[in-house]
Amino acid sequence: MSFPRKNRFLFYMLIIVIGVATSCTHSNKLKKQFVNPPKQYKPMPFWHINGELTRVGIRQQMKDAKELAGFSGVSLLPLASDGKKIGTSPRFLSEEYFQRYQDMIDVAQELEMQIILYDDNDFPSGMAGGKMEELYPDHTMKRLDKIEHRVIGPRLFTDSIPGIKLMSAVATHIHTNERVEISDCAVDGVIKWRAPKGEWNVMLFPLVKDSFHKKYLCVDFMDTTAVRHMINQTYNKYYERFGKYFGNTIKMTFFDDVGFWRHPRSWTGRFNEKFIEINGFDPRPYYPALWYDIGAETEAVRNAFFKTRAELLAEGFPKLVGEWAKKHGVKDTGHPPGNYDPTPIDMNGDIFKFYRHTAIPLTDDIIDYGFGKDGHKLVSSAADYYDKPIVSTEVFGAYREADFDSLMLYRSTMDLFARGVNLVVPHGMWYDPNKVYIQPLVSPYSKKIAAALPAYSDYVGRASILLRGGRRVSEIGVLYPFEELAGWFCFDNPENIRQGFYISPETDYQDVGCWLTNDIRRDFTFIHPELFLDDKYIIKKGRVFLNNKESTQSYRTMILTGCKVISYKTLQKLRKFYDNGGTIIATTHLPYKSSEMGKDQMVVDMVKEIFGINPLKQDGYTELVQSSNFAKGKALFIPNPDAEILANVLEKNEDAPDVRFVGSPKIESELGKLNYIHKVKDGLDIYYFTNSSDDVIDVEVTIKGKLSLESWNPHSCVFSKIENVGYQLEGEQYFTQCNLKIKPVSSVFYISCE
Repeated sequence: MSFPRKNRFLFYMLIIVIGVATSCTHSNKLKKQFVNPPKQYKPMPFWHINGELTRVGIRQQMKDAKELAGFSGVSLLPLASDGKKIGTSPRFLSEEYFQRYQDMIDVAQELEMQIILYDDNDFPSGMAGGKMEELYPDHTMKRLDKIEHRVIGPRLFTDSIPGIKLMSAVATHIHTNERVEISDCAVDGVIKWRAPKGEWNVMLFPLVKDSFHKKYLCVDFMDTTAVRHMINQTYNKYYERFGKYFGNTIKMTFFDDVGFWRHPRSWTGRFNEKFIEINGFDPRPYYPALWYDIGAETEAVRNAFFKTRAELLAEGFPKLVGEWAKKHGVKDTGHPPGNYDPTPIDMNGDIFKFYRHTAIPLTDDIIDYGFGKDGHKLVSSAADYYDKPIVSTEVFGAYREADFDSLMLYRSTMDLFARGVNLVVPHGMWYDPNKVYIQPLVSPYSKKIAAALPAYSDYVGRASILLRGGRRVSEIGVLYPFEELAGWFCFDNPENIRQGFYISPETDYQDVGCWLTNDIRRDFTFIHPELFLDDKYIIKKGRVFLNNKESTQSYRTMILTGCKVISYKTLQKLRKFYDNGGTIIATTHLPYKSSEMGKDQMVVDMVKEIFGINPLKQDGYTELVQSSNFAKGKALFIPNPDAEILANVLEKNEDAPDVRFVGSPKIESELGKLNYIHKVKDGLDIYYFTNSSDDVIDVEVTIKGKLSLESWNPHSCVFSKIENVGYQLEGEQYFTQCNLKIKPVSSVFYISCE
């Protein structure tokens, strides 16, 4: 269809007017919800049952949770008694227990509250209240052990094989490092190997039954048969009794600490089979690499091992529970241990893959304020990749009571919202508030914060309304260095570093993320190197586009954080981005090892081509190194990065950012940060600015676009037009300049519908 020029102009103007009108309609609808947040956006805390449930107690505490604290629901968390701590009575999954659960549902319906179904008796999930240990002992958690023998050949070496099965047996010559795989020498529980002349280290790798640090043994999270047994004993028991409430009163399920915490050597019986399926070769000759450096293949082999374990975990518990939840009309949420830690290898396998099948990824904010904050963006970045609009948090667990006050409610929540969270599960309420053994008490019975809870619940509701769904504007992609983390990691690390923290000296991705968020104040997204190879990531016109239905993003800059190991295929795609005019910034250390077998030299050659540096001789570089190409692509290497250097590199090598804080204000107080997040939702630009510090923030901000802005205050629910707005044209791009003033421990939304 064609129009005369005059009619064509009128047609386009009509489309623009309709678009603006639609945006403003959405704005008015959101504003009404903002004033009175619907219940599904407000906090729904854990309710630890440390005592005997009664109808009277259930009614009173749920009524107080709603009317005195503003909570919209609860997650009844049964506790196991260990002799020192009071557990839940009636006994978990007993007839009397289900009767009290029915009482809770009845009260929830009466009060128009929601129930989150917590899936076990205490944490971690997977114990089934002791049923897994009682009924399915062969399907509880297992681990990989290593037994070593020094053998002087020639002689016959004989030994019995402990545990469940032998995963591998390898003999290594002490002086030549020759490896001989001798697994086939094992027959009927005994291994017999005739050692040749020389001194040999014979290593047996048996799969053994593991113990546990809680009252009951836990399910083998990587064994799908075991997980199905666990589902039958827990999830199905609830559905049999309360199925008619699923999807209405019960809309969510919750799993807790599913992974390897205190079990870094978790293993499973079909590991070797899965390894061959994924990697295409037999893992048995390479088992020593899980503990030792075996030469040039070490990093690639470790990647194959830990990629396999991550897949087994992801396709085990979280997949089967996610499928069950979807089939039964509810959404599942929960978390593995250490979802914020520097390395996932000995905690959750791979945080991106873990959340592949989970409807609502969750980040666990625990211990104290600030702990793990640099890792929370991993969870929201995974949600962005999988196009999942809701990101939840379990927050305040194990915060020190002495440091916890009403301001802390807001500090942590604002920091999490700015990092992509939009659903809050506080930790938490206690049935007997005088016997709290995991502080703090977040409850209407807390003398310290009870008065602050109704306003806090409204605040959470208002912020969640605006931040849930839509797309986040992020112009920087930061490669998550999984290959480096996997290539470095070994069992029983020699420094005895706590789980989640055994990383190479070159690993700086969380430092880079911290600088971007808290100092430079540029939003970014972590990108998994393996997922980067998917067709979802499109390279065009010097940008990387994340092509989703809703959560689309466009990165002008890719940051390759410090590493020695990278996938050659990932490096190839980065090279394509560079050749297409994109900007790559590398920090601390350039890679020279491949996570694929036999491709180290190819990695070295490609790094030379991109950065103009031989990565095998990079130690002499101390200053910024730059290279470019005819397509205006840029590659920059920062050997000794910090926030200031990275900020300068970004400023000189990028166009003006989406949001800029003029003068880069510094936070002087001990606690808190100045952060922001920009989302586009229903045609509206939503800017959320947070000041979790004790400073007054008064700064000029520059925002891309020619915008008419309104201020929406989620604390006071006051709306106001932002005055004294200026506009600046840079090339063909307009920018809006305005003042941003935020009181201590406060936040504000700037909203535009034009």
